[in-house]
Amino acid sequence: MKHTPIPRLGQALGLTALLLAAGCEKEKPAMPPSAPSANPPANTENSQAQPRLKTLKLYLGAAELTVEIADDDHERQAGMMHRTTMPENEGMLFVFPYPHQTGFWMKNTTVPLSIAYIDPASRVIEIHDMHPGNTKPVESRSARVQYALEVNQGWFTKNGIMPGAVLATDRGSLAVSVRGH
Repeated sequence: MKHTPIPRLGQALGLTALLLAAGCEKEKPAMPPSAPSANPPANTENSQAQPRLKTLKLYLGAAELTVEIADDDHERQAGMMHRTTMPENEGMLFVFPYPHQTGFWMKNTTVPLSIAYIDPASRVIEIHDMHPGNTKPVESRSARVQYALEVNQGWFTKNGIMPGAVLATDRGSLAVSVRGH
């Protein structure tokens, strides 16, 4: 009579099912530079500002803005931290790989900022003010955030920019202009 090791087969099947279930866990979105996290990115304690990033001209209504493009994890995580100034008509554009709900904080950021959350169609969907040093995240209400634009606090109000405004560039659509940066 041939002996079949049923208990071992059951254990092997159970272990396989467990490994498959763990591998199907949904990937979490990339965190922005000031994103809320129980475990903030390790580089938030670095006391040096990141070097100036590649720039792009943006147009919002009649306003023109030169923005630095933060389009990889390191650049998004460092963001405006440890910078002491931001010129009047400049900002930082955070580019995410896909639309998602996000939030930004102001740890190690001394410049008062306003942030616009922007959808994949380059339309401003939310604008919020952020205060220096505040580690409480400013969460987006929308889960369609593809870009975030940080500017000096009050810039959007001063330039009459409200939700619904559409960003444009001199190179075409925002999506085409930031691709491959």
